[in-house]
Amino acid sequence: MSFSIDKKACRLVLFGGNGDLSYRKLLPALFNLERKNLLADELEIIGCSRATISAEQFREEARQGLVENATADPNSTPEVTQRFLSRLSFIALDATQPADYAGLKQLLGKPASNGCVIYYLATPPGLFVPICEQLQSAGMVNEQSRLVIEKPIGYNLASSIEINDKVASIFQENNIYRIDHYMGKSAVQNLLALRFANVMFEPLWNHNYIDHVQITVSESVGVGNRKSFYDNVGALRDMVQNHLLQLLALIAMEPPTHLTPEALKHEKIKVFRSLRAIEGKRTRYNTVRGQYSSGDVDGEKVPAYNKEGDNPMPSDTESFVAIKADIDNWRWSGVPFYLRTGKRLKSRYAEIDIQFKNIHHSIFKLPTQANRLIIRLQPKDSIKLLIMNQEPSLSGALNLVADPLNLSFYDQYDPADIPKGYERLLYDCIIGDSTLFMSRFEVEEAWKWTDTILAGWEEYEVPVEYYPAGTMGPDAAEQLLAKDGRKWFNNRYDND
Repeated sequence: MSFSIDKKACRLVLFGGNGDLSYRKLLPALFNLERKNLLADELEIIGCSRATISAEQFREEARQGLVENATADPNSTPEVTQRFLSRLSFIALDATQPADYAGLKQLLGKPASNGCVIYYLATPPGLFVPICEQLQSAGMVNEQSRLVIEKPIGYNLASSIEINDKVASIFQENNIYRIDHYMGKSAVQNLLALRFANVMFEPLWNHNYIDHVQITVSESVGVGNRKSFYDNVGALRDMVQNHLLQLLALIAMEPPTHLTPEALKHEKIKVFRSLRAIEGKRTRYNTVRGQYSSGDVDGEKVPAYNKEGDNPMPSDTESFVAIKADIDNWRWSGVPFYLRTGKRLKSRYAEIDIQFKNIHHSIFKLPTQANRLIIRLQPKDSIKLLIMNQEPSLSGALNLVADPLNLSFYDQYDPADIPKGYERLLYDCIIGDSTLFMSRFEVEEAWKWTDTILAGWEEYEVPVEYYPAGTMGPDAAEQLLAKDGRKWFNNRYDND
């Protein structure tokens, strides 16, 4: 399994170059592209931040990041590793100081004749506009310049519009890449193939055959030393507004006319606009806010949210959220979408469960179980279809058992060859393909929906429900489904 070979010469500038995201995700993803011989010889990677480190120190820290996070051991391919590290350089730069950009401009030199400069802002969103303004003032933006910005884009709809307006006044819209790394996961892209390239699923993909949908992104880690940051964000802004709503849109959207960036984004926007607003008192009944207390995760005792890291002070910020969402259109009328995400939960996994309705009439004496499509996004991409099967027996009766039909990528391909989220998206950005990136209108429609929930929480003082670390969230989240006669699936087929 590999990409089609398409190499583009460019310079990649990583703002926040020696930060956690860079060492843990971005540089390992670029290294994987190096291993697959997908980086042009001329491609350069320039890290910049306020840190006063040398280029050699940056390369050494990057090497350590590869050892800890790359798909393949960099020590097993020393020539490839050295070639990759030789692409790296570093410059100390305070993003808010105009004078510091002169050094970056000099380091970049003249634009490559057949390439571009990609500015990747692995920074807090408060720096997006200042960095773009400084790049423009320094004469470092032209029609070939590309910009990559991470979520969250803003704090609410108003701030998102402000950021998007300012960024769009400096960079061309088709050169702005709003990244959500979940969209780069192989299983997410395979969802498109599953729906639109197989005759058996799309005719059933509606309210006549689907009972409900569950989307879970469960994290076992806590906020750690990022509590000060998280106190101002929370799980709804951090996870639901982007990751979970993007997944919901891919499941719920109508077939695009073409597999182009414009067509795909158009259909996702239609989904966001069809989401029923959860506002006023409905926030009490359709949402759950949670926060973890102390507990045990993987056999290790961990502190409560309010005792974490850099700001051990009381806070009612939600580390967990569960939502019952409804889509008001013909296809999904009456089909609830249950969204759930949280930190310090029992295990780390992300999964989409499409629960089909039961058969209308059974000829079997024992009860049957409805089919379920299980799309695993992490830790290992896979797709499983839960079907009823005959259990081998000599009893004379047909004993039925629910078995998962496994379509795991890891059974068919070398795990090192399966592109990770950032790997695929960085490659797409380099070659200029924005299909899997978000448009500003997707981001803003998602903010409209989440802003109404935030307003309802504040107006009706919706409290956080506490849950012990190492569980799957507060009891109220279970009740959210129980009152509809349903329950969370909770990672049932993790070891199959």
